[in-house]
Amino acid sequence: MKKNIGRLGENQYDLVIVGGGIHGAVLTLAAAKAGYRVALLEKDDFGHSTSANSLKIIHGGIRYLQHGDFKRMRESIASRRSMMAFAPHLVKPLACLMPTYGHGIKGREMMRLAFAVYDLVAFDRNRAIPPENRLPGGTAISAEEVKWVVPGIKENGLTGGAIWYDAIAGNTERLVLEYVLEAARYGADVANYAEVTAVEKDGARVSGVLVRDMSTDRTIRVKSRAVVNAAGPWLERLAGDRLPRAGNWATAINVVVKKRLFRKYAVGLEGYTDFTDRDALIKRGKRLFFFVPWQENYTMIGTTYKPYRGAVDDFSLQRQDIQEVIDDINKIYPAAGLTMGDVTFCHGGLLPMTEADENQADSVQLDKSSQIIADGSAHGTNGLFSIKGVKYTTAPDIAEKMVKLLQDENHLGQRTPGSYTAASPQRLDHGPTIKQLGREYPEIKAHLKRHYGARWRAVFAVLVQNGGAKNGESYWLSEEPPLLAAEVLYFIHEEMASTLADVVFRRSSLGSAECPDTSTLALLADFMGRELSWTGEERERQIAGVLQVFAPLYEKGGT
Repeated sequence: MKKNIGRLGENQYDLVIVGGGIHGAVLTLAAAKAGYRVALLEKDDFGHSTSANSLKIIHGGIRYLQHGDFKRMRESIASRRSMMAFAPHLVKPLACLMPTYGHGIKGREMMRLAFAVYDLVAFDRNRAIPPENRLPGGTAISAEEVKWVVPGIKENGLTGGAIWYDAIAGNTERLVLEYVLEAARYGADVANYAEVTAVEKDGARVSGVLVRDMSTDRTIRVKSRAVVNAAGPWLERLAGDRLPRAGNWATAINVVVKKRLFRKYAVGLEGYTDFTDRDALIKRGKRLFFFVPWQENYTMIGTTYKPYRGAVDDFSLQRQDIQEVIDDINKIYPAAGLTMGDVTFCHGGLLPMTEADENQADSVQLDKSSQIIADGSAHGTNGLFSIKGVKYTTAPDIAEKMVKLLQDENHLGQRTPGSYTAASPQRLDHGPTIKQLGREYPEIKAHLKRHYGARWRAVFAVLVQNGGAKNGESYWLSEEPPLLAAEVLYFIHEEMASTLADVVFRRSSLGSAECPDTSTLALLADFMGRELSWTGEERERQIAGVLQVFAPLYEKGGT
């Protein structure tokens, strides 16, 4: 996968997709597989914004039981299954626990009934899933076991716990990239740091887009018969006020703490403020917070929501935002005893909301379902569409619906399904390198398979070609979290990584839990700088860009 701005300006496309988050990435693959000539354009890096802000849970829609919305449940179940089948090395089963109290709506009996219904609705949840990744049905545990899992939990009225299984994406940013890589294998042309500045029309019909290559500041015209705007909070840039409730966004915040709070399960605990989900048939009266075990020593916690009234480009998390989340968590679960010093990372993003009361805590009502909006005539025949994405998990469902819409004869019509272009096998003798690695080889192989699945051999081939690290000292640029020099070369030359942040946050797991130490960042910046011809000043700027992501965790002026 290589960026080729010149080719983008020369080709005639059926479809240009604007926005390389999860919705744009999955749609690019679906459209390429359907036989369309597709270009994906992202103004920053793939998966850099809202798609990077999550608890990593790939939801199967069990929450929609309280809405009686079986259609959305089925969409979520099918989408989760699709993601688990697509990237089984990244999307794994996650056991979840909800403590039960009394014998009413929050009681063990009601929960067991709910899970029995859900298991019937999700009868095909394991279709085409590898055996080691299959999801068991729901069950229940005793109050004593709940107290063991959640030390210090409120015991008054505790009757036990309900267990269900969802999935967790070990690296959501990497998952976005996997879809982009696969789309390129099906012939899609993709480019990051390529900002779409305008949609062009021939009369009433879309004819292409204007694109500014951020690396050269050059503007080109990309010809296309249709455009899908999947730019997340930046939707209005191209669609303006034609979007329903344009500009209504909520801040969504998740934090990572360096404490493994609970054993064995992700745990859902009720918030302490009243919350009414106006679309729910069964109202629990509180919003749920999830505590998700992350890697070996961390817990992800969220999600909190509040209205956002500023400009999209001005959005950033502040220290006060994080402190408010910590205060909320300590009220919900006092035994956590969290301080700002425990927080090692924070995620923030903007999600579409329907309404919120500025004078009432926890009043944000989020959009419940993603939407496909046809611009222009009633049937959208001018070729411009917008996807207002809400749920990370249901991106495959939205992509399928968007492709079916494009296949209508009023739009693009059907094509011969696309064909997969397998990577040309490299004629390399791996034997000497494997021998040189010795006892390190099984560790390196396991690391690569865990992060890249079936692509691990392509990364290993880079190691073989380069004889290890270019610094001549070690195959590893970082041992914990692990990162090989060969991986960074692969990111640069095969995955369009051009900044230090691209590598730290979206190609590797180096910065997924906490800020890498300064020596690791300096080593990595030096390594990339030699490959990309950075000056000393540019290397410092790249390191500063990574550190800025962690700035809300520190006092002003702190390091």
